[in-house]
Amino acid sequence: MFDLKVFKSSEYGEISVVFENNKEYFEATKVAQILGYTNPRKAIRDHCDKDMGTIYRAKVITGKNKDGSLKTKNINKKFIDEANLYRLVLKSKLPSAKKFEKWVVEEILPSIRRNGVYMNDETIDEILKNPEFLLKLAQKLKGEKEKVKALNKVIKDFEPYIKIGQVVGECEDAISIGAFAKMLNSLGIDIGRNRLFYWLRVNGYIMNQGNENQPKQKYVEQGLFKTRQYVVNTNNGQKIKVTTYITGKGQKYFIKIIGEEFGYEKNYRFH
Repeated sequence: MFDLKVFKSSEYGEISVVFENNKEYFEATKVAQILGYTNPRKAIRDHCDKDMGTIYRAKVITGKNKDGSLKTKNINKKFIDEANLYRLVLKSKLPSAKKFEKWVVEEILPSIRRNGVYMNDETIDEILKNPEFLLKLAQKLKGEKEKVKALNKVIKDFEPYIKIGQVVGECEDAISIGAFAKMLNSLGIDIGRNRLFYWLRVNGYIMNQGNENQPKQKYVEQGLFKTRQYVVNTNNGQKIKVTTYITGKGQKYFIKIIGEEFGYEKNYRFH
């Protein structure tokens, strides 16, 4: 037997969550739609672990009856577990994907971790009306705690990648090399502006051009860099200076490469 709870959000609408065997399953198609996938079924097929989903019969609203009541129908719907929900969040290209992840992590899951059981309105009402229900709830608590332990492990495993999405999501515009070095520091990679320039030169992304660090044209064409020109006044007249910026696409690209090479959780220092 399973319980189905509908969560409502002014931003995302309604999403169904099934509770069964001490585990939560999220409405797969709805999650994919919220995360901006144009083909939800393909996204679920491509990014989700097939063994971590299940089918439930759920009631959906199909219209209204003549008397004004809602017309409903029971249909089979695919639900995915929390680990697969995170996989869809991580693969989403929607800038607001982190907001959805935040809603799940900060509003739905904390209650489970704090109480060892999801204390929704119906559960609280039942406790107040029926004291014996609390005894039954306590008997389930041990199993719920095991679920919380497993959930926390999933969150810990995904934490570096979720953090990347949060940091880059807040800075989609092109930023300077110095600002990007600070971003890397926030991810636990200890590197300054000059050392980052050095890394980019050694790895062939930028080159020295007239005492300036400029990106190679092919990486500009790939959308990793942007350059901006401006005029400065010198004793020898006006000169055109060029400043290099890393685009939002470039930020994600370089964070992935540097993260995989040195580890997100290591305080790596470039020498």
